[in-house]
Amino acid sequence: MPVVLAIGTGPAPALAQAAPGVGNIPQATQTNTAYARSYARHRVTNIFATTQKVSCYRPEVPFFTVGEARGYTGMTPCPGATTGENTGSADQNPTTRGIYPNQVGSAPGYPAARPMLVNNHSESDLRVDPLNPNHIIGSSKWFASAEGYNHVLGFYESWDGGKTWPVQGHIPGYEGFSDDTDPIGAFDGYGNYYSLILPYQFAYANATGSKLYQKSKLPNPAMPAEAVSVSVRPADANTDPTDWIVTRTNADGVTGPDFVLMDDNQGQEPDKQWIAIDTNPYSSHYNTIYAMFVTFSFAGKVSKAYVSTATALPGGHHTDWTPLQRLPSENASASDTYLLPHVDPSGVV
Repeated sequence: MPVVLAIGTGPAPALAQAAPGVGNIPQATQTNTAYARSYARHRVTNIFATTQKVSCYRPEVPFFTVGEARGYTGMTPCPGATTGENTGSADQNPTTRGIYPNQVGSAPGYPAARPMLVNNHSESDLRVDPLNPNHIIGSSKWFASAEGYNHVLGFYESWDGGKTWPVQGHIPGYEGFSDDTDPIGAFDGYGNYYSLILPYQFAYANATGSKLYQKSKLPNPAMPAEAVSVSVRPADANTDPTDWIVTRTNADGVTGPDFVLMDDNQGQEPDKQWIAIDTNPYSSHYNTIYAMFVTFSFAGKVSKAYVSTATALPGGHHTDWTPLQRLPSENASASDTYLLPHVDPSGVV
């Protein structure tokens, strides 16, 4: 399905005053007709952000089963992208046999033979630039095959408060994984946009879409089984959908993907990642990046939450990620799952 945004240009409606106490907010009802008329009253319009361009990419793992009975469209060849992104075609990648650089180490049979159409979206996230409220970047899962749960993360960008979305494409740098997932992003104090990504690998066991996660069956031995990582869209990227910083050189002089965590043992699975950045210039922690996630131990049926931090620098760069710090568990349990960090005006997370 496309990503739809509701944009309001009229005056904001009056808000009911909440009585003291958590959750003690007066409630009321309205008819369906009144709700429908409220769109016109407040001049709200729907913008189909992700249907303004045709996006394509070459998946690491092809899956062509079509399940029309359940409403799936299947994986279909790219009819011709209009985004300007790198689709993984031979003319865009002549030195790598027409594949993305991070797919060079793929096992025989991978990646897909050609670019595929992005034909579905889900799990949207929307972020506003603190330096320019008219500059908005959204992200969501971009599916080449919804039936096979085969997707990467894509983005769409506006400079007029969401009225138009002239730039979109998949977020580059992780095409060599089977999926990269869970869209979430944040702007730093310089106007650079950070996308915290969960890339991981699987292979299909059969035509029904069952997945294999065994290390010996993974499609790309050159990539870790799973990771938590960052891609950065610089503030001056303008209209180029490929302008992302997807690698960095750490303090040890090693250049590669911007991994916060790599998991290759498939025993401590990272998931549910979230990012927050302190954008208050008066805070003592200004431009501190907080990358959080949980790890699942399926053998012990427990999950633990962690945070790593870095400091955002001009140009979309940042300092090295700090060693992982275990976050406190509620009631001393080890079953925490979801994280939703925010930074208050004084810099407290």
